Amino acid sequence: MARNGSRATPELLSGRLGERALTIRKQRGFMLREVSERTGVSIAMLSMIERGRSTPSIGTLHALADAYGIPMSEFLHSLEPPDGHSIIRRAENQEVIRTGPGVERRVIIGDTTRGYELAENRYEPGTSSSRAPLHHQGFEFGFVLEGQLEVTVGDRVHVARTGDAIRLDSSLPHRFRNPGPHTTRTLWVNISHPAAATKQD
Repeated sequence: MARNGSRATPELLSGRLGERALTIRKQRGFMLREVSERTGVSIAMLSMIERGRSTPSIGTLHALADAYGIPMSEFLHSLEPPDGHSIIRRAENQEVIRTGPGVERRVIIGDTTRGYELAENRYEPGTSSSRAPLHHQGFEFGFVLEGQLEVTVGDRVHVARTGDAIRLDSSLPHRFRNPGPHTTRTLWVNISHPAAATKQD
């Protein structure tokens, strides 16, 4: 993990994500075709992600996590379940994942046992979480720290601005986009359902 504010290169992060995605898929005994059917992500794109040739968007990571029945933080870094309470220092969580052109995600806290994660997302002007709305299990809550965020849920579109909060059922198709001229930063909580997608050989 990068420390003291340093950022790993996009190539290195893509490689790490790819290795982790491949390991998780093999552990659960899924073929690429099965993962594609569960997530709506093409086999070609899944293969590129696993080989470190493409960095998945936030939406794609959510879809993969849902397919495997794990919190999204499992793809980003490993955290032991906390012993009742803990303080996570900023210097301990400086690895920034570039999930697409102009989109970054920093997972601050991830608890694989309880199935939740807290992250800071950053969207440059005109960028979005995914090309098309995606859906996955769970619920999510967000707070706009600065800028504005266009939130599409189903066929409804909302614009949240600095100080606004968002909540939604993640099983509904959704997508986030920065429609403004300035960088948008959000604080985001994802709560997933208990893992139940582990496949037996």
